[in-house]
Amino acid sequence: MSMKIKTNVNTPRKRPPLIAAANAAVVAVAAVALSVAAASCSGTSSKSLIKKGLYNCSERLQAAVARMDKKNYTDAIRILDDVKFQCGGSPVMDSVYYYTAISHFRLKQYDDARAEFESLYAEFPRSPYVEEAHFRIAHMRYMKSLPYFRDQTDTKEAMRLFNDYADLYPRGAHVDSAKILYAQSLNKLAEKEFNNALFYRKQREHNAALIYYRAVISEYPESKFASEAVVGMAEMLVALQRTREAAEAVGELDAAAFDEKLRARIEAVRQQVGVPATVEKDNG
Repeated sequence: MSMKIKTNVNTPRKRPPLIAAANAAVVAVAAVALSVAAASCSGTSSKSLIKKGLYNCSERLQAAVARMDKKNYTDAIRILDDVKFQCGGSPVMDSVYYYTAISHFRLKQYDDARAEFESLYAEFPRSPYVEEAHFRIAHMRYMKSLPYFRDQTDTKEAMRLFNDYADLYPRGAHVDSAKILYAQSLNKLAEKEFNNALFYRKQREHNAALIYYRAVISEYPESKFASEAVVGMAEMLVALQRTREAAEAVGELDAAAFDEKLRARIEAVRQQVGVPATVEKDNG
């Protein structure tokens, strides 16, 4: 004979006191979390939190800077993005954009860094960071530019922006750096043309090489490749039996201003076209 176990479905089971207390604590925490989330979704609520002292924009900014000092840039960006959301209209906002941009720069996230600097430049024209932002916008373009043998759109844009910065801030804190980076960009553009000349020269396509040597001389006369391009052009003219043009190319060159290898090449061209060799002056 089997026994049936009776259950009273109408009588609720009592929870132990510790479990009940724990559940109540969970509910309380959830309620706080929901209130904070609601505040995050409302600009008015964010301002209310700030007024109540529950969110201090300056302290959070300093916390982000402290992370940057420890080179924890990812964590710094997370904090700064939160400050942006919570502290719109705060006097610290230009600093927030600035440090966010610098953090992206340190992480080599150049597009993100440039976007932050551009926002700073556009939204806070009276900020003490504006001059550096102008320079950094150009700098980020430069950092994104490709090697000389690839597309040079970013290089050319960086050069334009460096020029703009130098014009606006002729005595700016970064003007020397702008000039150096401009020169390096110029050399990169010249190097592309110069190496094209070398390529066609090796293929014994002298006319094509001549075109690229002339491009270096006419478009990038201040580049470090210009002097050798003049010599290369003269050598191509000799190869093409255009000796009069070759003589004109090397006739007025001061060989003493070149290094030993280039001096030897200049004198070789002069001998081939009948131009008298340069006599070095005795400075004594």
